Amino acid sequence: MRSETLTLAGLCLVRWRERRSVRAAAAWGMIALGPILAALTFASLSDSLFLGGNEALRFVLLADFVYALVVAAFVARRLGEMLAARRKRSAGSRLHLRLMRVFTVVALAPTLLVAVFATITLNFGLEGWFSERVRNVVANSLEAAQAYEEEHRRTLQTDAGVLAQFLDDQKERYPLLTGGLLRELLTRGQTQMQRALPKAYVIDGDGQLRARGERSYLFDFNPPSVEEIARADGGEVVVIEDWANDEFRALLKLNAFADHFLYVSRPVDGNILGLLDETQATVRLYQQLEADRGRLLFEFALIYLGFALVVILGAIWMALWFAERLARPVGRLASAAARVGEGDFDVRVPETRGDDEIALLGRAFNDMTRQVKGQRDALIEANIETERRRRLFDSVLSGVTAGVVGLDGEGRIEVMNAAGAGLLDLDPEAAWGAPLREAVPEFADLLARLDARRAGVV
Repeated sequence: MRSETLTLAGLCLVRWRERRSVRAAAAWGMIALGPILAALTFASLSDSLFLGGNEALRFVLLADFVYALVVAAFVARRLGEMLAARRKRSAGSRLHLRLMRVFTVVALAPTLLVAVFATITLNFGLEGWFSERVRNVVANSLEAAQAYEEEHRRTLQTDAGVLAQFLDDQKERYPLLTGGLLRELLTRGQTQMQRALPKAYVIDGDGQLRARGERSYLFDFNPPSVEEIARADGGEVVVIEDWANDEFRALLKLNAFADHFLYVSRPVDGNILGLLDETQATVRLYQQLEADRGRLLFEFALIYLGFALVVILGAIWMALWFAERLARPVGRLASAAARVGEGDFDVRVPETRGDDEIALLGRAFNDMTRQVKGQRDALIEANIETERRRRLFDSVLSGVTAGVVGLDGEGRIEVMNAAGAGLLDLDPEAAWGAPLREAVPEFADLLARLDARRAGVV
């Protein structure tokens, strides 16, 4: 039966240690995960706050939310255990609560200060970005880009109109123009233009090629769409911007020809077009950011508050963990000290490994209780021996018929048998410890001479 009890106790101890090791591993894992999530959140915010729609940021924020829930569950569990211990007035519970409050304030104060500072800094930064000077620069860059584009469109429309007028005039002079003569006239018109039109074509209403100028090859021909032909048929000079091929094309109707259209192109600098496109995209982004400025500040505040909540919960959890490690041995010492005060000198506190003050205090307490117990046992044995000798002495004195009175060095009564008490008419219990010169004044002179004689002995 005894061996079965010891086996069950050993199994319980092993399971308790396994649970503690799992909880410790989970705690260290959560502590290590906190800075990683903080770094990922900061990086995602830096890259995505003003660009928006970043999937990585959403994933990191979701991870922060899950982390906050897990930490909040741990914190709530530990707070519940702490409050239950406080209601039971367990040793160390008040110190535990006090340490938790201190760590919470220490974590909360800098977080709030950083939040205020970050909001003010961000607001000032946005004020600089959206100042009147910056808006003027952005507007001027957009106007310059639009002016460049408009200049190319206008010159192309003008040159295409001049070439179309030339062909219309030739058609009126030569009503029976053939395809070969039309090609020759188209080439002549291209060469007479001050600004070159490298490609020139004449097409019909179905987009079919009717004539092409010199060096206007078929593989360079990109037919216009039906909508563009319909617009040109309505009298509009249609400008087609082909960013992929770095060229502008113009389409307009030849009034002197039946269902014929002039289709010309002019190359533009691809770098300029790319810069123009980037400028327009940048201006649109700037205008969008300016319109969403308040929303961005609000989103930043929400994200920072969520991140601050994660930091505060993590700090509280670490505070609880640290306070538990600090308050548990202190509570054990307080409980053991109370038991020592009740007379239990066999109590011991678990000695932790290490050379810090808490470990030294635990070892010193165990040494103290061990020494006090040894001294108390020695005193008890001495008292027992003294009591045994006193009883033996009393039994011997009780058999003596003569009166016997024993004094200490100061003349106080220590021993008195019944015969002595009867002769002196004293109560043995009341006279014990009293000076003999006061209990029996007749002995005062005798005691004085005895004291004088003792004083003269060298």
